[in-house]
Amino acid sequence: MTIASASFSRLALRLLAGLAACAALASPAHAGPVLNRIQATGVFKMGYRPNGVPFSWETSPGAATGYAPDICQRIAAGIAAHLKLPKLQVQAVPVLESTRIPAVVNGEIDMECAGTTNNKARREQVAFGLAYFYAGSALMVREGSGITGLSGLGGKNLGVLEGATGNQIIDIHKNRSGGWTLKTFKSMREATTALERGEIDALLDDDVTLLTIAAQSGGKFSVPAQRYSIEPLAPMFSKSDPELERVVLQIMQQLYRDGEMDAIYKRWFLSPLPGLGYNLNLKMGALLQDNLRRPTAYVTDWTVM
Repeated sequence: MTIASASFSRLALRLLAGLAACAALASPAHAGPVLNRIQATGVFKMGYRPNGVPFSWETSPGAATGYAPDICQRIAAGIAAHLKLPKLQVQAVPVLESTRIPAVVNGEIDMECAGTTNNKARREQVAFGLAYFYAGSALMVREGSGITGLSGLGGKNLGVLEGATGNQIIDIHKNRSGGWTLKTFKSMREATTALERGEIDALLDDDVTLLTIAAQSGGKFSVPAQRYSIEPLAPMFSKSDPELERVVLQIMQQLYRDGEMDAIYKRWFLSPLPGLGYNLNLKMGALLQDNLRRPTAYVTDWTVM
């Protein structure tokens, strides 16, 4: 996916002006391995998940849209300005929950933009930008099932995606509720198909993703009110390049301070989703509002309730 040159140039110029005022931003001469690769190739490889509405989804093979790619387009423009690149191609690369971290570590993608939780275990392998959303894990069930929470899954089948934080939540709750049979899936499409067919009785994942799927299901699925975590979502990239981390944090802080993030949020959560025909009507939560007012790299680790 390539940013239209005129739009890209406007973004790059605006972000360059903001970055120039930040004395902490180092010279590209000290760029690390990821920034060097981007500068040498003129390509920014953006990881996305094909079925992760509203955070990311595929409009056609190799073409991504959504809240997270929208933010990462702006990060890419800022990186181009920092590296003084007149043009930067943004290449969309599909990843799964189970492959996203290896893809970052191995350099298959430069940044994952798909609604990933920033937690301590992952920070040992990768780096994160500022939190751009706070999600909570929830269940999705078939409408009319009578299931209202994990405690109602005794003797039933519970689904979760490979590599998702839901696995850790399940490990904690199995001693409180337990009694279910756990089934793992590689993709959300596989998991929702299994739920529709009755192969599983509930699916655990981020509430926003599940609410979106339920809205698309025509009344087949519902999401009970109980939440099991508070999770900060953020763009994910290599921790082998400290300069990249400094650049990304500076770019995101500028986006937050100048009101750009507020406009991006409204586009994806308070307006009809492009090509999908429905509006999530999800007001910004207090945690994210505070982030926009006081953008900082500090993040409270995710919490299991």
